Amino acid sequence: MNGKGQGRRRAVAYLPGGESLEGRRLLTVISLSKVISPLEINPIAQPARHPNTPVMPFATPTKKATFIDPTVTIDNGNSVVISYQSYVAPYAKLDGSRGGAIKVGIGSAVLDNARLIANPSHLYKAPQLLVGNNTAIGPGALVLGSSVIGSYADNAAPTAVGARAVIDDAILQPGAIVSPLARVGPGVTVPTGFRVLPGVNVTNNAEASNPSLGMVVPVTSSDVTALKQLLTDAQGLAAGYTRLYQGNSDTGPNIGGNPTIGGVYNGYLPNVEGASPSPGPSYVGGTKSLSPAFQTPKYGPIGAKLYNYPSRSIGDVTFDQRAWQVATHLGRANSIRADVGQPIVIGSIAKTGPYVTITSPVGGTMAIGQSFRAGGGAVLMGSPGVNMVLGDNVSIGSHAVVQGSSLGSGSTVGAGAYLLNSTFPAGTVIPAGAIYVNNTFEGYVQS
Repeated sequence: MNGKGQGRRRAVAYLPGGESLEGRRLLTVISLSKVISPLEINPIAQPARHPNTPVMPFATPTKKATFIDPTVTIDNGNSVVISYQSYVAPYAKLDGSRGGAIKVGIGSAVLDNARLIANPSHLYKAPQLLVGNNTAIGPGALVLGSSVIGSYADNAAPTAVGARAVIDDAILQPGAIVSPLARVGPGVTVPTGFRVLPGVNVTNNAEASNPSLGMVVPVTSSDVTALKQLLTDAQGLAAGYTRLYQGNSDTGPNIGGNPTIGGVYNGYLPNVEGASPSPGPSYVGGTKSLSPAFQTPKYGPIGAKLYNYPSRSIGDVTFDQRAWQVATHLGRANSIRADVGQPIVIGSIAKTGPYVTITSPVGGTMAIGQSFRAGGGAVLMGSPGVNMVLGDNVSIGSHAVVQGSSLGSGSTVGAGAYLLNSTFPAGTVIPAGAIYVNNTFEGYVQS
């Protein structure tokens, strides 16, 4: 390393300030007994702090690694532990500070702008927020306190928390699912095999286990199939982004890594920051390894890799605007990911608020027209095999979730609304908090 700093790895936002990158060593679980009970040590997990970021455990082969996006916020990485083959998506937050602790199991996903906060009330205790194996925490979801989601059993049934759902000091047994914009309150247990309906507020165990009360329904085979596909895709993304980060031989051997493990190099952050490429079909079936394309004055849209771009725009996303124009109109912590479903085409963005997520599953596409607007915390998700289309001058309210649905030009979706697999003509106005499923009005999100 010379006097000009060449060869020095650039700092990552979630690493502790002032921590040296030299003399790295693999951290073990020995210290975890202070924050995680012995019962919960298995499966083995690593603290989410340097050197275990963004790939963890440090210098792990691609197929076994967990990947933490560089935009993720981790508070007190010593008390945030994550096992193998999991994916933590852009702008997620894992807060194990103030005496709390978080553990994420094997093959799980904490998706874009989701938040896990172990001790939100600053209580004088050490609450453990436990996310099991094969568990998905959806975009914008919030999990609080001593919640337990799923199980660490080797054969744990897939468990899920939907987009912008809230789990507040509650338990989801393995195989339970909470739909988007629902809430499960303190002390409640959702049993295996039940799905909490969209937008409901479950406050007691009777509501969580008795379908006749209108809060839950049995989990279906299609629910399980979709969830398994989401988790498979997340594990593919973990491997793919690990390869993009530590598979570049130009960065030289990984200092401190096991020299007997091939293909592990020093790590190249520009491949996984800002506007960056998707991993491609070797990791997520049916996708292409492309970078976002921005409009140019003479040559039309051209793919670009911009490590310092002020949002995470990933994969086959085409913008009909110049890169600087898109950046000017995007809010803070926007995640636009076409690394699984693609393409995503966006005519122009008039304005988005902070923490907006736009993504699609395998087999889903999305086309957004001109002058698109979205309020803070809005989530747009495609559905498998669905061509989701939003016309010109469409506005999505803050904290709304629009999934697999199409809206004609000039339509407005109110704050906190939920649209699933529905189609609306031009000029439609969806009231705040309204729930539409398969073109049927289902009521309003409960407070």
